[in-house]
Amino acid sequence: MEFASGEEETVCASYATLKDFDWSMRLVLSSSKLSGLRQPLVQLKLEKIMPDGTLQEKMVELDTAELDRLLASLKAAQKAVLR
Repeated sequence: MEFASGEEETVCASYATLKDFDWSMRLVLSSSKLSGLRQPLVQLKLEKIMPDGTLQEKMVELDTAELDRLLASLKAAQKAVLR
């Protein structure tokens, strides 16, 4: 695909860029409704650079099933990029 002068920079600048990430594992032992929960959770902190240059931080908490789905989608995205 060919771009007119300056058009390529506009297309690339419209996406946020991942700057850094951090994760931690938590084990929820109980809740107000269940005394024996024992559910592992992953907390994922993402820092991204927005197109306007500002830094934005997002915190995501995932259970085991959600983490598996996230990893599967990231693997699929990697395969698509490599093609």
